[in-house]
Amino acid sequence: MKKKDMPRETAPKVPVRKIIPVLILLIITAIVLINIFQSGDLKLQGIVEGTIYSQVSEVSGKIIEMNVQLGSPVKTGDLIARIDSINQQYTLEQLQIALEKTQLMSQEELIRARGSVSIAEANYFSAQSGFVQARNDADSLERMFEIGGIARNDLDNARHRETLAAQALESAQSQLQTARAHYSFLQNGSDSRNIALAEIDIRDIESRINQMQDMLLKYEIRANCDGIIVSINYNMGSMVSTGYNIADISAEDEKFVVFYMPNEHINEISYGQKITVKSGSEEVQGEVRYIDVRSQYTPKDMQASAMKNKFSVKIKLLLPSVTALIPGGKVDVFVR
Repeated sequence: MKKKDMPRETAPKVPVRKIIPVLILLIITAIVLINIFQSGDLKLQGIVEGTIYSQVSEVSGKIIEMNVQLGSPVKTGDLIARIDSINQQYTLEQLQIALEKTQLMSQEELIRARGSVSIAEANYFSAQSGFVQARNDADSLERMFEIGGIARNDLDNARHRETLAAQALESAQSQLQTARAHYSFLQNGSDSRNIALAEIDIRDIESRINQMQDMLLKYEIRANCDGIIVSINYNMGSMVSTGYNIADISAEDEKFVVFYMPNEHINEISYGQKITVKSGSEEVQGEVRYIDVRSQYTPKDMQASAMKNKFSVKIKLLLPSVTALIPGGKVDVFVR
């Protein structure tokens, strides 16, 4: 008789509802492991900051022009504000007039000497013309006297006038020579002391003019970098004092990411190290430029799960000059 086949023992069935939580847990664990493998050993929160440059006034006065608004893009050298400088402009004009006056005064004696030469030349030419006329008249009367046309007395008077004209010509020639010699003396700089004093006066005024021109440039507040206006502290019509900040610019090509590194991982950070920064689809490499020498309690708004109730060190990463990340934006920092 054949033995009946014994029924096989079947494995106990596990309810599906008990398997699903296990599968979900395995999936979550796998995702976490993948994220750790892909994103780095440590994921931290960071915030983008810009380097802020203050536009400080070096002079006092009333703002008469304001050319920017919050959020305005600016380039280096763009006019931000203009401060009233009318009094300084008047001072500059007065200095320029004083310079012209001093220059003229330094030439005054030379001008007078040149004028004396001109007068002496005119007198000489006049005396020369008078002498020629007197001589011609005397010669004409002498011919008339020879034919009996005039008396001896008339001829003697004509010769006397010729003699006087000759003396006047000689005197005029002497005066012309003296005037020319004096003018040449001044032209050649023989009066060196007066010339030196005049040159010193001129240099002094020119120096003050240059100083005033430089001062006037300070009444125009111009952007000292490319960037965005992030604060305006005065409006048109406001009075500003020396040393006060007119506006702030967030530099376009100097952006940093600030994050906090747990103390136990600080040895993983070094200057110049490249660290991945992500925000949405944007991913860039930041370079470590600052490591605080002191640890501190991590600010609440910067605490990730790995940072709760821990002391940390502040780190700054310099971002590439070309990036879509903007100051104030939050990012993820991945430290491998």
